[in-house]
Amino acid sequence: MSQFGIKRFIGTSASILSCALTTNMASAQSSDTDDLFALEEIVVTASKRETNLQDVSISVSAFSGEMIEDMGFNNVNDIFAQTPNVKISGASFTGKLTIRGNSTLNDSLAGEGNVALYFDEVYRPTAHYNGSQLLDVERIEVLRGPQGTLFGRNSTSGLVHNISRKPTSEFEGYLTAELGKYDTQKFEGALSGELTEGIRGRIAASFYENDGFQDNIGPTGGKFGVIDQWAARAHLEFDVTEDVTVLLTYDKSNEDDVLRGFNLWGLLDPVTFEQCSVDRVRSGLCTNFSGVQNTGTSTVIATDQDVDAGDARSTLETDLVIVKATWDINDNLELISISALDKQERYFNPDEDASVGGVLGGFFQFNDHYGSDTEQFTQEFRLSGENNGIQWVSGLYYYDDERETFTSVDDLQTRAPDTETFIDAQSWALFGQVDYPLGETWSLIVGARYTDDEKEVVGITGDLSTPFDLTDEVSNTRAVSNTEFDYKVTLQWSEDDHLVYGSVASGFRSGNFNTEFLFGDIDALTSVDSEEVISFELGFKTTTWAGRARINGAVFYSDVTDKQGIVYTGEDSPSGVLLNVGDAEIYGAELEVNLALTQNLELILGAGYLGSEVSADPSNGYRSNFGQGANAGFGDYFTLDGSELPAPEWSFNTVIRYHIDMAEAGTLTLQLDASYEDETTGLGDNPFSYTEDHTLVNARMLWESADGRWEAQAYVNNATEEKYISALTPVAPGFDYLLGNYNDPLLWGVKLGVNF
Repeated sequence: MSQFGIKRFIGTSASILSCALTTNMASAQSSDTDDLFALEEIVVTASKRETNLQDVSISVSAFSGEMIEDMGFNNVNDIFAQTPNVKISGASFTGKLTIRGNSTLNDSLAGEGNVALYFDEVYRPTAHYNGSQLLDVERIEVLRGPQGTLFGRNSTSGLVHNISRKPTSEFEGYLTAELGKYDTQKFEGALSGELTEGIRGRIAASFYENDGFQDNIGPTGGKFGVIDQWAARAHLEFDVTEDVTVLLTYDKSNEDDVLRGFNLWGLLDPVTFEQCSVDRVRSGLCTNFSGVQNTGTSTVIATDQDVDAGDARSTLETDLVIVKATWDINDNLELISISALDKQERYFNPDEDASVGGVLGGFFQFNDHYGSDTEQFTQEFRLSGENNGIQWVSGLYYYDDERETFTSVDDLQTRAPDTETFIDAQSWALFGQVDYPLGETWSLIVGARYTDDEKEVVGITGDLSTPFDLTDEVSNTRAVSNTEFDYKVTLQWSEDDHLVYGSVASGFRSGNFNTEFLFGDIDALTSVDSEEVISFELGFKTTTWAGRARINGAVFYSDVTDKQGIVYTGEDSPSGVLLNVGDAEIYGAELEVNLALTQNLELILGAGYLGSEVSADPSNGYRSNFGQGANAGFGDYFTLDGSELPAPEWSFNTVIRYHIDMAEAGTLTLQLDASYEDETTGLGDNPFSYTEDHTLVNARMLWESADGRWEAQAYVNNATEEKYISALTPVAPGFDYLLGNYNDPLLWGVKLGVNF
């Protein structure tokens, strides 16, 4: 754990808080208690019904749309930075979202993450996560721990629920425009209101582009890290009868970006060409056989990809249709039906040799192509009610996912056959939960879910010059089947504004297939068992100081069985292989504190701690890096047994906000938000797979007119110009380099908004 990093985080936060308190003393002395304000009450749907955040016995971090706007957050990753024990990591083209240290180690196109992603109660399966823009958000909820009963689908470490704003009876709307560094342009707007009696509508749209922040010093030149995205959403709500409403939703997004380019870190001593020490490699002092050392900075890369010829593209097109029908049968009984069709088309083309000259003295050039085409249908029926203080919910869930994936390496001098897979997954589940009071202060909450899950894959290898073209193929078929029973039992004590709970919960991540880069070996299309988890949690929630202080915390222990992960064995090909790498124990704690210190000063503090240990067969391991001594050219061997899962041990976050009342001129808010993460190493404690410890500081100034109609913001992200290695990744055993990225550079922008 880096003492310097923690001290820097604490020192920065303390100095700013001290300045804010000093500035605020005069106004605090003249204000009496009646002028002080309570924290905003947040309503969440973590238990499938609307409940005050402080009354639900689940570890939840929730941000209302108003909070997100007030704090100037533009991306869901800004929210993750302020959520303890939540980490987003990964390389240029893939993100791995981790909650409570249960990392997603299978990020293939055929995979699904350990963190379930939901939009308006609809599961959206993907193991890749690049973050998302916050379009017309009502609320973001982050649920920590297994959510295997009410939500179910693969939520073994938690879930993120993005809830959009719905149609209103009264006319309302807004429009924002943002300009910033690298010619950043963002526009967003929404309109809502009653169209005619009993019919309400809402439309929202956003547009986001910039010119890229990376300069390519390779022969083709060009800008990398370019963003070109738009999204649109429409809601239409009908009052069919006095008791029945139907909400139609259509959500569409399109991304046509240029990937952030990789940096290269050489693994070899420039004189002896033996593998360097890890410190020298991380410092960029070593080379590969082509004589290339560390290529570039956070804003400079070296690649032979040509963006003008269409290289380095990253495209994602999504279409989502939701039909939600709600029937209030009586005052105590409600029936909900949610039908959804979700289509996604994805393609990305990274340069994974991260250089102009290639690897192993130019023998290999990697110009990889990945693609997927997914069509998912889900149906949920949910019946809920309340009788004599007993609250209950029951339901039926159906899931059907048809997915095609494609991987190829165009520029290998010895051609690697393409790999294509066709995956069909079907699942249905019965679930229910009962909240039973045991007196005035105690209650027992019991939930259960029975799931039947079936998957089948057809794999094809060959010279498939066109994606999804069945020519020159060698094929194989695999199937996995899971029948699971998951449960959650919670004992809760609550009185006034205080709640204490203890729970035990289970969940599972369905079995899957090894599908990417089979290199002509169709027998490499293997399957793995489901990953299962049992978690124990003890938590508390309290609201005190006349509603001006909210303190939530939890400790937990999770037992993971048959952890899924991709490792590079180095035996048959340079490609990774999906395995059940072993079992794991994960333990930790988190604390969240929200304070309204005075009428003008707000403070948010968060802290997370994680520890883990993998238990595996002593012979279970993998090869990585170039290799030392007798392992040179084959990769060093890393044993999984006794190692840790890749997640930061410590993380801290804070938001400090000071409001200046300017009477008729409105309100000016000065804000600083900061986050710290400990360093992370890779599976098997591989030190060459690495994320550096870091402290990020963002500064914002926000103004709102006295009538609330006009808003303005100026911001600087990474205000201290922190530079760190955000993702350092070995490619394959015996290779002479690592690829990775630095973090984003300093970014600034201004934003104007008007509310109708």
